[in-house]
Amino acid sequence: MKHFKNEILEAGIAKHVMVIHDFKQRIKDMMSTDGTVNEEEYDSHTQAHKAETVAEVSLLSDQLQFANHELDELQRLHFYIDHVHATVEFGTLVTTDKRNFFVSSSIEQFTVKGKSIFGLSVHSPLYKEMKGKKVGEKFTYNETTYLIKEIV
Repeated sequence: MKHFKNEILEAGIAKHVMVIHDFKQRIKDMMSTDGTVNEEEYDSHTQAHKAETVAEVSLLSDQLQFANHELDELQRLHFYIDHVHATVEFGTLVTTDKRNFFVSSSIEQFTVKGKSIFGLSVHSPLYKEMKGKKVGEKFTYNETTYLIKEIV
């Protein structure tokens, strides 16, 4: 199971790297210009569009910074991926009766060896409900009750 957990970590990192690449590409695309604007065309509409673009790039840059931080958190897990966990905490793979969670960083659902995995940040409200729980215990989030079947 530890080998599987390492595969999950690697798949999560790969997915996160793709997200970061997409953010960078979107910023690059937004910052590029076609060079066809001249002084006569530089009216209030153009200025408004540029201001909107700057605001969007700023927002994307913030999201990129957050994604880079989360990637750092994921990579930090390499140092103790083999740690045995008795309770739900950072670095655990939690199997419930409804879904599988990898407590690490926010990662959209991904699949490893046919198992669907949901990357869960320790800052999420869902994690706060399951934090410290053990195998056999239940927790409820958004009116859904989960039974913890396994913690690795």
